[in-house]
Amino acid sequence: MNVEAKRNELIQWILNLSEEALIKVDEIKEKTLFDDAVAYSTKGESLSQEQYVNHIKGIRDRVEDGASTYTTEEVKDFVLKY
Repeated sequence: MNVEAKRNELIQWILNLSEEALIKVDEIKEKTLFDDAVAYSTKGESLSQEQYVNHIKGIRDRVEDGASTYTTEEVKDFVLKY
């Protein structure tokens, strides 16, 4: 499907959205307008480079202070178990 056809399809879809769904689409639109977003939180919040670096530093600090962590193998075993 070419870009123009996809745009038209999305326009028709948006025109038929409920108010609740339209609000969610608008939230997504607002999040995508941030040109400085380099990552997104698990809650979908955009993070600038500075926010992302601070987030990573915070994690590193918590680990250095003794926060429990898991090895790649532990995570893999947990995920594959379920």
